[in-house]
Amino acid sequence: MEKILIAEEDFVLAEKLCGAFSDDETTAVTCGSIESALSLAYQTDFRVVILDEIMPDGNSIDFIESIRSYYGEKSDVGIIVLVPNEYIEDSVTAYMHGADDCVSKPFSTAALKARVATLLKRHKHMYNLEASRRFDAIGSASEKGTRGEHMVAIDKYIFDFDKQEFRCFGEAVSLSRIEQGLLKILVENNGVVLKKAALMERMRAETGIQTDENALVNTVMALRAKLDAGDYIKTVYGMGYMWTNRLL
Repeated sequence: MEKILIAEEDFVLAEKLCGAFSDDETTAVTCGSIESALSLAYQTDFRVVILDEIMPDGNSIDFIESIRSYYGEKSDVGIIVLVPNEYIEDSVTAYMHGADDCVSKPFSTAALKARVATLLKRHKHMYNLEASRRFDAIGSASEKGTRGEHMVAIDKYIFDFDKQEFRCFGEAVSLSRIEQGLLKILVENNGVVLKKAALMERMRAETGIQTDENALVNTVMALRAKLDAGDYIKTVYGMGYMWTNRLL
């Protein structure tokens, strides 16, 4: 569900837009000032912000500069500025300060929804591209998998092996040293069945911790539970274990 923030002084218009963007794919939140818009944007991961050019406590430039400064290069929120027709020349300034699109008032709701859909598609494309690049950086049972950026995004997971940060549906998951080593080996060898003996040796080389078969089984069970990864970490009976991506 994509979240949309509507910052509009006109309460009637704001409610109309909120209804238009509340469906099976998007949900909308409204506010009536720059201050409240920034407060909400700092706390919630909005995918698109629809922002009136002129607000009671400032203008769109104030919001854009603050949000881009706050998030820096990580700011991927799409910003659409609603510009009164008589101030349409302000669109140039809005674009220069980081707006993604400008729509002149009055406008049709259908046209605005089309602009929002374009931004949502762009973000999805960029996210998928980045996820693909991260996965390519890991590789699969190859020399490339032991070098470079050790970050990978798979479905609901983001694993950063260099920073030792692991997330499932955006929530941080704490993994022990041996669990991290096991996860790294499994993900690097996506789709490859790793025999228990070879896996234990790889884990010893990766973590410096000697394991026996019982410890391996317990680590697999713990990792599977912590990551809710029953669909990804598979037991191949009589052989060993493997990581498999459901969507690949």
